[in-house]
Amino acid sequence: MRMRTLRTSRRLVLACAVAVTAGCDDATGPGGDDDFESSPVFGVTVMQVDRFGLPAINTAFVADAADRDVFNRSAPAGDAQFLPLASGVIQARYGLDADQADALADFALPDVQPLGDLSGFPNGRRLEDDVIDVELGLIFGVFGPAVPALQSDGVDANDVAFGGAFPYLAAPNAP
Repeated sequence: MRMRTLRTSRRLVLACAVAVTAGCDDATGPGGDDDFESSPVFGVTVMQVDRFGLPAINTAFVADAADRDVFNRSAPAGDAQFLPLASGVIQARYGLDADQADALADFALPDVQPLGDLSGFPNGRRLEDDVIDVELGLIFGVFGPAVPALQSDGVDANDVAFGGAFPYLAAPNAP
């Protein structure tokens, strides 16, 4: 049983690595010359429909559903095209001036999650990082006017502690 689990785990890791590599190919993957086209992975046709480098960037900074679809299917290497759009949404939605909005958009894009830096979000990612509070703090404190009441979502802890061994996360809550 252990050997079967190990083989399955290796296949999953390999599949994820291939999918990530295929999805980030600037020349032929999503966002490249074949925008919105699918890519073969292990004989199955797949298409990138979402990306989530930094949580909530798409939700907070891209207002129109059609623009979100283009953003989700594009590669981070092309995120410069979204800077003016994001800056405009930040100004309209959060009341920041043009310079503040441009600085925040420039900070958030390209929408990628750095790897290997364990100092915490946004320089890397640890399970215990409260990423939404960090992002709200950027909008309503660092880049924009200090509004302490808007710098937290009010969720300060998990309802179940992290485990000491993989997969570390608790089982999902029942619907």
